[in-house]
Amino acid sequence: MAPILVLSLLAGLATTLGGLMVIRIGKLTRHVLAFFLALAAGIMLAVVVVDLIPASHASGGNEAVLYGGAAGWLFMMLLRRCVTFVLRRSPLYEEDSFRYLRLGWYVAVVTALHDIPEGMAIGAGNALHAELGVLLSLAIGMHNLPEGMAIAVPLRLAGISGKRVISIITLAALFTPLGTLVGLLLFDLSPSLIGLSMSFAAGAMGYLVARDLWPEAWHSSKVITVGGSIIGALVMLVAEYFHLHGG
Repeated sequence: MAPILVLSLLAGLATTLGGLMVIRIGKLTRHVLAFFLALAAGIMLAVVVVDLIPASHASGGNEAVLYGGAAGWLFMMLLRRCVTFVLRRSPLYEEDSFRYLRLGWYVAVVTALHDIPEGMAIGAGNALHAELGVLLSLAIGMHNLPEGMAIAVPLRLAGISGKRVISIITLAALFTPLGTLVGLLLFDLSPSLIGLSMSFAAGAMGYLVARDLWPEAWHSSKVITVGGSIIGALVMLVAEYFHLHGG
């Protein structure tokens, strides 16, 4: 159990690394951020199509894929609405910096909560095959990097100090190993949950790409969005190839 938890923790802390890059670099251009968001989108979609859905189907059949995927999508949809509802009632709503504060906190909360099913996916992949757990840790870590940036940029624009921004991001990052731990405990009780958890993560990732990553990147640059997504998918597919062939 310990090795996969360490990998999951490192994958989560990639979020903090992304935040640190923003703090150190200073001003991050919207095109650079768009590229990292698109890169993350491509990586996540490749993981969903190549790893999560096939593994979920192999473990639980069509029903696991359908029900788990729908549950993950609906979870993220409801989460977005709840966070928006709460933030709109903030006393800072009328201030100029509020839109940055709202965006930063929204991404932080969503990152933390969707890290739970992603962490569970790492645990489920490890339960099916150790190499799949490693691959998922790598993929999730790579997409956590731009998520850390996406949290840090608006919070800094809202006037939040660098130390506080890093504290917020690190707290969100810890939800990844928490999800892995919860998943490992649940899978010991009921192995049938493995297929459902992987499709749940697939649905959650799909929603995040369609509703947040792609629209945000597309708004900055259509070319960068397409190119970054293709590069991200190719990176993940190459990593998958070398894992399968022992390279």
